[in-house]
Amino acid sequence: MKNDLTVFLSGGVAPLAILLVESTPYLPQVRQLYPTARIDVVTDIPEVANTPEYSGLAEGWHGLDYRLGELPFDEETFDLILAEGALTDAYEVYRLMLGLNRLLKETGALLTSFRNIRYHQVLDYLQQGEFPVQQEHYYAKAEVVRLLERALFQEIHFAPGEQDEEQAAGEAWAARGFGDYSHDLSTRMWLLRAERSTAEAAALKSIYTPAIRKKIARLLHRIEYDVQAAEAVEELCALCEREAIFPEYLADFVRGTCHHSDRVLDTLKGFL
Repeated sequence: MKNDLTVFLSGGVAPLAILLVESTPYLPQVRQLYPTARIDVVTDIPEVANTPEYSGLAEGWHGLDYRLGELPFDEETFDLILAEGALTDAYEVYRLMLGLNRLLKETGALLTSFRNIRYHQVLDYLQQGEFPVQQEHYYAKAEVVRLLERALFQEIHFAPGEQDEEQAAGEAWAARGFGDYSHDLSTRMWLLRAERSTAEAAALKSIYTPAIRKKIARLLHRIEYDVQAAEAVEELCALCEREAIFPEYLADFVRGTCHHSDRVLDTLKGFL
């Protein structure tokens, strides 16, 4: 069984900002799925921009080796980054993951993949005292989760990229005491989608602009720590009326933002 990163893509007409990092073969599919998106491509073979297969499909082409330094984009530029080989080929993996996180908007996501060090053929090599890999990184899923959490990603979803149709070899290793959740021992390659925010936080962030959310947070913290709290409540209520901020949204915002959320909710109970 073989899948690719498009398993995480639903498509749509929203004018997203998308970055492909050494993932040019995905460009036709991504353009078809997101016809109104702005797409930038980073590749160390910029000549491919002029080939019939890719010509006219991306707005920006950037000829560079992404592994050597910071990418030439502002922070919080992209809704989606596809970097298929980032975990496998990076020189400094943590630095690269943190850099990609910074390029994502608050509700953005990174799509990438990695080679599974727990795949049964790899275990067979290790049992024989061999590991015929020189340049690529291999990982276990738990290690990838820890790495991405350190790089400030909040939610991580996995899907099998290359998985054996027959599970017998993996089951043989499982019989020796190796855990085999989701047929991990029979999976050569894992795909993943790493979200910069949790699904709940992303839903909250997607409704109002960053400037409005920043103002809400500032007023809530004034209320929470009793810094001219009465004036802050009055200003917050006026803001909610002006921007059509509904009570359920504000209550969820309080729970996700304030350390003493019960105290703040009690103060705002008349409005809520």
